[in-house]
Amino acid sequence: MSVDVAMIGGLMGTIGAVLFLQVWEVARPSNDHLRIVSMIGSAFTPKPFAQQFVGRAVLFVVGICYGVFTSAVIYAFEVEAMAWFYGIVVAVLLWILTGITLTYFRLLHPLIRRGEMKAPGPFGLGYSRQSAALLLVAHLIFGLVCGLVYGTAV
Repeated sequence: MSVDVAMIGGLMGTIGAVLFLQVWEVARPSNDHLRIVSMIGSAFTPKPFAQQFVGRAVLFVVGICYGVFTSAVIYAFEVEAMAWFYGIVVAVLLWILTGITLTYFRLLHPLIRRGEMKAPGPFGLGYSRQSAALLLVAHLIFGLVCGLVYGTAV
């Protein structure tokens, strides 16, 4: 397995997923959906610019780790020829993991604990059904890009 290619795949996949979520926020500026970048960043700092920076930094670190995991699965099952498909399959599993993890943000996030921010709940359903769908699409984009990068480079 090529770890450097896996990390690049995770980075590229994260860029695609975060770009999709950011474009959606600009297209639909209402507050009826989860804003994952701002939510993660606001756990660390109250300043809006710093929230965006920290939120993206955390997502990129997690994305690189997810990319290595996705590539490891593709490598382990020796399915490099269909890496894009298996990247999507693994991305669905990562979406489930992320959805479950969002349930526990109420315990970790200081603004949610103080009641200043709405808790996302499982899969972001505390905001809307649209949030769960947006997270799924972002993960599918991530898996597709990560699989394509890893499958074509190896």
